[in-house]
Amino acid sequence: MADVREDDGSTTERFLTRMRAALSDLPPAEVDELLEDTEEHVRELAREHGEDQLELRLGSPEAYAAELRSAAGYPPPPEPEQPAQQPKTPRNDGVEVLALAGLIVTTASAMLFGASIRSYHSMPLFLLTGLVGLAISLPMLVRGPGALHGIAELPTVRALTPYLTPDESTLTGKVLAYVYSLQPAWWLLRVLPIVLLSRAGLVGLVVLGLPAAVISILVGHYSRVDRRLLWLVVPGNALVGTILLYYFVAF
Repeated sequence: MADVREDDGSTTERFLTRMRAALSDLPPAEVDELLEDTEEHVRELAREHGEDQLELRLGSPEAYAAELRSAAGYPPPPEPEQPAQQPKTPRNDGVEVLALAGLIVTTASAMLFGASIRSYHSMPLFLLTGLVGLAISLPMLVRGPGALHGIAELPTVRALTPYLTPDESTLTGKVLAYVYSLQPAWWLLRVLPIVLLSRAGLVGLVVLGLPAAVISILVGHYSRVDRRLLWLVVPGNALVGTILLYYFVAF
């Protein structure tokens, strides 16, 4: 796979260019020093998780540059002069907010569905609310992977950015980084409820568990490239986690 640094027109390079532009009021030598390690971190993140995830994990280039500026002790950039009586274009977050709400509704429904696995009378209700959550997310999801940049700019998502790309210089960051490194193991573990609920022993493990493990790994891998799959992966993880918790607590 070619290194993204060889593609000057890539999303990664545009991200870095916008970061430099946001720091352009500083002396060039100080900008180079400030971005010396950051540029490689951004490129590595793009290689590992896909370029379309940069803004989801780091925020906008301007916001990320502002964080670096603040951490290094530099003052905020001067406010640009605005033409008199220039109308401000309002942000249209309606569809983005709806998609985020749909993800929350679907995830909560999946957890309740898993918790009610032995009280079948309430399961159809939670299944229905989960489908409603997916339905209200569709206007955003059908626009393509690039449409998720709007969700990454929502204040709620921006507030979670430090936890999605943890700073390993802190104890919390080290713990989160270790947890994230266990993702491949979780992809295998989340097929366990299928085997447990089937009660088919070794036959169930072979007939159900192995195909489910392959599907789980593929979905986990491709969700790093196409973040729209998170609208299936996150509720699925919530469902599996709830079932496992219920199973081991109950038994």
